[in-house]
Amino acid sequence: MKKKIISILLCCCTVMGFAPVTALAADAETEISLMMMDFREVKADQQGDNWTWDASDKILTLNNFQGVVKTGVREKSSAILLPKDSTLYLEGKNNKITTNSYHCNGVYSEGDLIIDGKGKLEINIESAGASGIYVNSGVLSIDSKAEINVDSPRHAIYIYDLKANKVAVTVKDDAKLTFPDDLNDDAVFVVTKSGVDPKSITFDYKETRDKDEEIVTLSKAEAKTPEKPSENPEEKPTEEVTENTYLITIGNKEIRKNGETAYTSDAVPYITNGYTMLPLRALLVLSDPNVDIKWDATTKTAQISYNNKLFTLVANQKTLTKDSATVDLATAAEIQDGRLFVSLRDWMKIMEVDDTHVSWNSEAKTVTLKH
Repeated sequence: MKKKIISILLCCCTVMGFAPVTALAADAETEISLMMMDFREVKADQQGDNWTWDASDKILTLNNFQGVVKTGVREKSSAILLPKDSTLYLEGKNNKITTNSYHCNGVYSEGDLIIDGKGKLEINIESAGASGIYVNSGVLSIDSKAEINVDSPRHAIYIYDLKANKVAVTVKDDAKLTFPDDLNDDAVFVVTKSGVDPKSITFDYKETRDKDEEIVTLSKAEAKTPEKPSENPEEKPTEEVTENTYLITIGNKEIRKNGETAYTSDAVPYITNGYTMLPLRALLVLSDPNVDIKWDATTKTAQISYNNKLFTLVANQKTLTKDSATVDLATAAEIQDGRLFVSLRDWMKIMEVDDTHVSWNSEAKTVTLKH
């Protein structure tokens, strides 16, 4: 698809004598660094090159914004991070986000996200482990005349933890969502938890395919009505909720998930004063690749955005803050090999896992966690 687009542009330039090349040149590219474009905790209005943030209404406006995340920056994160109930407002036809970093999404929202306006946004994703737009515990609505064009090797849209009776993605009015046709069923990917009937998930769009350009376009709200159950439905066994098994071995950097190595930490678990101490980031990342952990080396404080809650953890203190509540720890978090460690018991408090899901093998010195 990219080659065809480039060919068309070259032909146009030849016909026009190359005169419009300068006029069509993209605005200056903005390199998105580690601390930029994260508006989840920003309470004051801000403005940058081709973007403005309205904190009171939680509206991020892009006006021909050209942003790029380079390799090795914001890994397992996103180029733009928004709080829940945000609006991404598009102005201009030359908005573009490119992420070349591992597992780096284009746009991430902690809840419901509206994309509005009359502009266009192109999102280019390099990593197969990332998505164009990632919505956590919410729904996505693309309204008015906003156009979203995602070029991604795997997911154009990823909706995590969709609640019951919610429409995951809505494309309204003259809005459009475009992505490569080879994404197939992975183009709009929805993850649900127990209690959600898959039949209640409907995608509110009209779908057209362009075989020559190899793209699929979703536009205008035409809701697909869920199939009505028959008067005498056949009884079906209740589907069990998928449960993953993690194996952590003292002195071993590898964490195994369902029998296979899923993560290799740069620090090893150890035992001190009878407590199994684990690197804070490891299992949080496995459970949610987009978990956000901010570390302040001066105050030795970690802020963790996980499962729609904000945890604050300070090294050598026996309490943590969960949103605004204080929670007692079994033992203080401590720093080893330049990494913050917490006890297994306190790790479970952060992940909200009860004791029945954890077992300890004293001979093999392994922890088995089911979650």
